[in-house]
Amino acid sequence: MHDLLLYFCVVAISSAVFLPLHIVLSRARRGGPLVTALGVSIALSAVAGGAFGAFVIGGSFSSSPVLLVASVGGALTFAGFAGVYALILPISVDRSLSAHIVSLLYASPGGRIREAELFRLYTHSAILGKRLRECEQSRILEKQGDELVVTAKGRRIASIYFTLDRLMHTGAMIAPAGERSPSPSNKA
Repeated sequence: MHDLLLYFCVVAISSAVFLPLHIVLSRARRGGPLVTALGVSIALSAVAGGAFGAFVIGGSFSSSPVLLVASVGGALTFAGFAGVYALILPISVDRSLSAHIVSLLYASPGGRIREAELFRLYTHSAILGKRLRECEQSRILEKQGDELVVTAKGRRIASIYFTLDRLMHTGAMIAPAGERSPSPSNKA
């Protein structure tokens, strides 16, 4: 039971390091890739928790193998939970058009706004511009003159998305030009 409590201490220390680090890195990146800031925060926090387990409370474990499992396992447990948090909250909110629309409504007097005003305030170009910068920084696409060109990395990612879309029949992806099916009105 004592070793189990120490294992949870490793997870708790990782969490305690993560919260302020996540806030600092997210603010420091101002508009930069949120995913990168979250990933760095999670990784550094997991390492800090594992190091705490190995070096600070390591002598309190019942044996060296238990110390190793608790330190590594606690760090990985934290990383898993932090990854789920990142996907459910910050990344979803940052990427969600619905979250942006609801926030504009929320900020409006009385939580009301005319649809025409919403379209005036909320331009898709702002979100699209942010995503394009992130794609360039991630080397998914690159600018060549005034054109955007998908990179090899971008093609690999797109092929995964298209495969998942076909398997799940979501219809969310726009088929490549050579694969577009005729519109319903053109079908015989």
